[in-house]
Amino acid sequence: MNDFKDGLLQAANFTPISLRAPNSWSGHLPFAAWLIKQQRPALLVELGTHTGNSYFSFCQAAQEDGIAVKCYAVDTWQGDEHAGIYGQEVFEQVHMHNQDFYSGFSRLLRMTFDDAANYFADGSIDLLHIDGLHTYEAVKHDFDTWLPKLAPGAIVLFHDINVRERGFGVWQLWEELKERYAEHHEFVHSHGLGVLRIGGASEAAAMPWLQAGAPEQQLLRNYFSALGTRQVERTDLIKARADLVDMKNASLQHAQGLMEQIQALQNVVLQRDAHVQHLEEEITRREQEALLTAPPKTA
Repeated sequence: MNDFKDGLLQAANFTPISLRAPNSWSGHLPFAAWLIKQQRPALLVELGTHTGNSYFSFCQAAQEDGIAVKCYAVDTWQGDEHAGIYGQEVFEQVHMHNQDFYSGFSRLLRMTFDDAANYFADGSIDLLHIDGLHTYEAVKHDFDTWLPKLAPGAIVLFHDINVRERGFGVWQLWEELKERYAEHHEFVHSHGLGVLRIGGASEAAAMPWLQAGAPEQQLLRNYFSALGTRQVERTDLIKARADLVDMKNASLQHAQGLMEQIQALQNVVLQRDAHVQHLEEEITRREQEALLTAPPKTA
């Protein structure tokens, strides 16, 4: 129980070093760090990484705690109808961050979820995070496809179980899975996160907080909701600061542009003044010549 409480205190101090929009997962980052240290997975797979907020929090937590884990992020990095369509720059940013911090144990697999499944042995994955296309049919297909790949007692995370509009259907599958699996937990903040554990875990690897009705469940729900709210506020603050810097830079660039325009106009004025002076001098010269060459006046 002390380890349980100590882990909660450590989760409160978790500070992600990588946060990029969209921020829909940011409210679950403290739980992600806590879960990694509680479960200590040997093999982790994430389906749907986008800008990497959830994935890199898993990696960071494992690295900080010295957990020997192999991590794989699976995504086409092209987007979909729910995440939106985005360009090559998103993958490049994720790839660069992965190379800089986690290349020793993390690999990005740029392919479809179905193709990636062929590269993992049955019964090998300890922690699977499903966050791809969020229609009922898509998420059910992903779960069914990857279920054989899960190790005994593996944990599966489902994001967006609390979204019921725009064609999202994760909530529907989640309701079905809760009837099939005895060990599960759910959070409703930050679009909702479902935590499911399949059977087969050893008695030594028991996780009482996943048992329905366990007193720890409400504690975890309240605790990580509060931490998640703080993390969202921190994320919003970081974004606001970044936006302010962008606005300041844009203002400086605009001011610089105005100064360059003013300088250009001043140069034009100086050139015109010089031209006018030249014309005036030419007129004066010609008037003087005309006076010198004019015939004298007769009485």
